[in-house]
Amino acid sequence: MDRIINVSDKSNVAMHALALAASSGGRVTAAQCASRLGVSPSYLAKVLQVLVHGGLFASTRGAAGGFDLARDAAGISCLEVIELMEGPLPERACLFRETVCATAGCAIKTMCERVENTLLSTLRSTSMAALAASFKEE
Repeated sequence: MDRIINVSDKSNVAMHALALAASSGGRVTAAQCASRLGVSPSYLAKVLQVLVHGGLFASTRGAAGGFDLARDAAGISCLEVIELMEGPLPERACLFRETVCATAGCAIKTMCERVENTLLSTLRSTSMAALAASFKEE
């Protein structure tokens, strides 16, 4: 699947961290999150910092500290998280970096546009609350 859509590790970790918090009543500690996701605490800290600055998590320091969802998980989409972590997604209607078709019409442009539109629609309509359900099922 990673060859079909290229989602970075940091976006993947960010979505998982938000979904984990959503499945835990909206709060998670960095230690719990790093352990559950199998990532290093220092790497997770960098991801969490971006999520805090982006307004998706609020952090509390100290022994009782942790990360609280700053918004309702149902209102945070996968697309929002990916764009926060990566920046705007590029628009591409060709699988080659540079257009290679000699004619005005690309052989697979229509298919690429349909795939891109479907992917963006799915990312836009899938919330962290929906992803949290997978943690609750375990």
